[in-house]
Amino acid sequence: MSHAITSVPCNRKRRLSEAEPEAETLLEPTTKRQKLRDSQRHRTPSSFWDNLSRQWLTRRTLREFDRRTVWPTVPTLPHLISNENINLAKLKRFARHGGPNLDGIRGYPDPQKRRHPTMDSSQSGSRKRTKTGRESGTSSSTRKTSAYDPPFEQHLIDHGVYPEGYSDDADLEEPANIEDINRRLAQPRSSLSPSRFTREQFLDFKKKNREALTESKVMSMVFPIIAGTADIPSQENLRFTNLKDVTDGSITKAQPDFYDGVRPTKLNKQIREELGPFIIPSTNTAAPCLPNFFMEGKGPKGPADVNKLQPTYDGAAGARGMHELRAYINPERPVDNNAYTITSTYHSRSGLLKLYTTHRTPSTNPNRDFDYRMTQLRGWDMTDNPDTFRHGAGALRNARDWAREKREELVTAANSKALNGDHSTLDSSTQGLASLPPDDLARLESETSADELTLNNASTIHPTHSLKKSARANKMPVTG
Repeated sequence: MSHAITSVPCNRKRRLSEAEPEAETLLEPTTKRQKLRDSQRHRTPSSFWDNLSRQWLTRRTLREFDRRTVWPTVPTLPHLISNENINLAKLKRFARHGGPNLDGIRGYPDPQKRRHPTMDSSQSGSRKRTKTGRESGTSSSTRKTSAYDPPFEQHLIDHGVYPEGYSDDADLEEPANIEDINRRLAQPRSSLSPSRFTREQFLDFKKKNREALTESKVMSMVFPIIAGTADIPSQENLRFTNLKDVTDGSITKAQPDFYDGVRPTKLNKQIREELGPFIIPSTNTAAPCLPNFFMEGKGPKGPADVNKLQPTYDGAAGARGMHELRAYINPERPVDNNAYTITSTYHSRSGLLKLYTTHRTPSTNPNRDFDYRMTQLRGWDMTDNPDTFRHGAGALRNARDWAREKREELVTAANSKALNGDHSTLDSSTQGLASLPPDDLARLESETSADELTLNNASTIHPTHSLKKSARANKMPVTG
């Protein structure tokens, strides 16, 4: 009887002790492989560093240096001993007596320091999981913010995408129509008159700006007040996965916080198929195409240099699409040195709103045909006083209207050419669809029907709320 009682716990203990190493063997390598895949996916490719014309001393540069020179290679695992050659009884007896002496291993922690008598196993596991989450979140945040650093800027410059203020010669190349754009931005808007936008509303804006502690809050609470409630197709925080790379493909795709575009149904099917990699940012048919107005917002702790490089990258993608559509309309028309794309930035800590243009210029580099240059238009301290806010908000709303007009002009001219095969100049083709016969208008509408918008490999995304809905959610009385 006593023998049967003592043998049962022994068997149970054997089954548990044999099962536990098996579970660890299955789970631990899987976790390590997952971490390895994640680190490889987020690591900047070697070609990015190899092709830089100048190396900058940054954290990312040092990590790449360590990866190439310091980090040891993964050792080859020895051949595993088969289960047939293991004496389980001796191994368990050896383990019950404490196992091997680890005092001579360098870096091995003192077991006395690792004991927590008052903490049970569930608390220890909870603490470990919480710490892992923080470490993972910190690492992810570092990867996101450190991507827009001096090496990233150098990479853009090496590929002909020049930030504001950069010049490779004596004179800065401004767009030829910069004065026309500034005059348009300065036009007053009735929705921002003192009788309609009062000082109380300005103080409410400052309160919301102060309470917006993150970038997402800035874009959902603060930006809608500045931008107004214009009915313009837009999208937020959408990665431009369908666009051809602006540089060499070694950097991440552009992902503006906000952009305006045109509904894909407005563009002829032939144009969408031919110019898709330049003007259609996403394979999702609900996303606006031909983007040429962008906004990048930053919270109180957002770095200002990132807020400069992101619109540089966004503007190059937008300017390229606008000029590709212009070239489709008239391939023989030379580059006119005009800007058709506007980018903007807002930093909630300083309250600064800035507007920029990005335009295409012929390149002096024999390896490429065109360069893209960013030029500042104006800047405003939106938290200074109501008048400064009115001027800044009015300029941004005028900029959105101006960008929409440029898009619609090109879309009208391109659709006309796709329908009639017209090779006339852009100026003569922008007369508008109203001049077309009724039969041609019907044919054009059929060509741009929504049923033909299905693209290959369409991915499902969840569109964010429109700017108009965001303004209503925050009960903003500002219109226009």
